[in-house]
Amino acid sequence: MKPSQIAQIVIGIILGLTIVGGAVVGAGYLYLNRFSQIPEKPKFPNDAKPTTPAKPKPYPAVVIYPDGLFLRKERSSDADVIKVLEYEEPVTVIETSPDQKWQKIKADLKGEDVEGWVSMGNTERVQGDVASETPPEAEPEPAF
Repeated sequence: MKPSQIAQIVIGIILGLTIVGGAVVGAGYLYLNRFSQIPEKPKFPNDAKPTTPAKPKPYPAVVIYPDGLFLRKERSSDADVIKVLEYEEPVTVIETSPDQKWQKIKADLKGEDVEGWVSMGNTERVQGDVASETPPEAEPEPAF
């Protein structure tokens, strides 16, 4: 055999093994890549629907800021002031902003209830009147 024929055989074997090896590696990559992804969670008819958290109930509070607290139309320090609330003035906290920086309250303005926003941390919860709050549930007696 001539050296050129031997070189052709060796090159042919190397190219053949490279092509077959590349095909095996490519197929293996595609096959194993399926297992690297987390499958979607199965859904069943008896699965519980996601619940939305209940809105907190309004509660009575008093202003604890001694220099007067601005009741604003919106959740912004640039918003218009509706009223200046005095120290220990009774108010009702309706809700808290999602960013926990503002409280929506209801206050008395010349005999009329007005709603507005105050900066968080300037009111303190107090024990309210019985009519506005629900009574606590009675504890069940232990069964022996």
